[in-house]
Amino acid sequence: MEMTRQAIELLRSALAAAPPELVQAGDAARMVAAFAEVERVGAAGKALYARRVEATAAYQNTGHRNAASWLADLSGESVGHAMAVLETTRRLETTPAVLDAFARGEISAAQAKEVAGAGVQDPSTADELLRSARTESFRDLRARAARAKRHARGEEEEQAREARAHAGRYFRSWEPEEGGVRFEAWLTKRDGARVLTSVEAEAKRVFREARTEGVHEPHERYRADALVHLCKGGRPGPGARVLVRVDAGALTRGNVQRGEVCEIAGVGPVPVATARELMGDAVFNVLVFDGIDVTCVTSTKRTIPASLRVALMERDPVCVVPGCTAAHQLEIDHWQQDYNKDGPTRLSNLARLCKPHHDLHSYRGWHLEGGPGQWRWIGPGGKAPPGSTVVGPEDPGFSSSEPTEITSRTA
Repeated sequence: MEMTRQAIELLRSALAAAPPELVQAGDAARMVAAFAEVERVGAAGKALYARRVEATAAYQNTGHRNAASWLADLSGESVGHAMAVLETTRRLETTPAVLDAFARGEISAAQAKEVAGAGVQDPSTADELLRSARTESFRDLRARAARAKRHARGEEEEQAREARAHAGRYFRSWEPEEGGVRFEAWLTKRDGARVLTSVEAEAKRVFREARTEGVHEPHERYRADALVHLCKGGRPGPGARVLVRVDAGALTRGNVQRGEVCEIAGVGPVPVATARELMGDAVFNVLVFDGIDVTCVTSTKRTIPASLRVALMERDPVCVVPGCTAAHQLEIDHWQQDYNKDGPTRLSNLARLCKPHHDLHSYRGWHLEGGPGQWRWIGPGGKAPPGSTVVGPEDPGFSSSEPTEITSRTA
């Protein structure tokens, strides 16, 4: 206990001795990386010792009715969040390797939750997901965990989940203290995808109009305007199409095996029966992957063919820059060889970037390396020295004379 107290005081002293406004950009980035590691270790310590308090019922000495209530009061968070922390820690007890990585601060609480959640349903996936947590983005880890859980559930349970969602569907509204009206809804994934895609397509139009008028607002506000416009009788543009990805083998036999997918892009796994039903729906593009090499789709023109655009959207659902989760208003970039330098318009030479990262590539010397599955975002100074702590820009205005590199690995 005394060592922990001393460590806390050292951290406080370090922060006081180096006010952020006086620290160089490169040093500030390294401090963020260091404190992120401290945060992971701290979250692990809190969770593991809180689980001990729960197991021994020591919280009763404080007058709380349960461990979650005690933890919420102590850490200043909601009871729901505290319950999730304790539940994740209980699940980790069944996966020793993941528990050890969490205790060492090698993975975050959020990563541990994803790995443990899937590991409980299929323990054989724990090691693979742990490797993913150490090398891939959180978005990729969550997708892998969702697929592992979907495979463990099986086709009947997946259909039962959708049936429960349909039976329990609702749309609620209430007036918050701040004014206005708030909504909450629960739909099946198929119906939810229809709503989300229609709103997104209309939000793109709203975004373009706003930019023309010089208005700059968060994307969520454009989505709110889009929802109102659709309810007033507007129709979403031709972009309102939903992508469904399914492996040919799963589609043929009627169930998903390990390594296969059947999911709605941006929504998640769905039953194979749902994918079959959607094949005749004009709103859905069902992409069946049966070994056809989409990289053979090419063009000598800058215009992206429709078939190539669909393949690109499926491959790059968010900005490909490692760590970036932007999924809206993405721009297509000839990342390997620029079109103006005779770069071909084929899948292997294309990538989707958010506008800030696209601008950094076009005007400030940043570039992509590695390709799909191993993207690296390289600064103007080239690669970082081996063994150095490496970070990238959180905002497009970041600048440093030091070389930077961000790396991502996906399957």
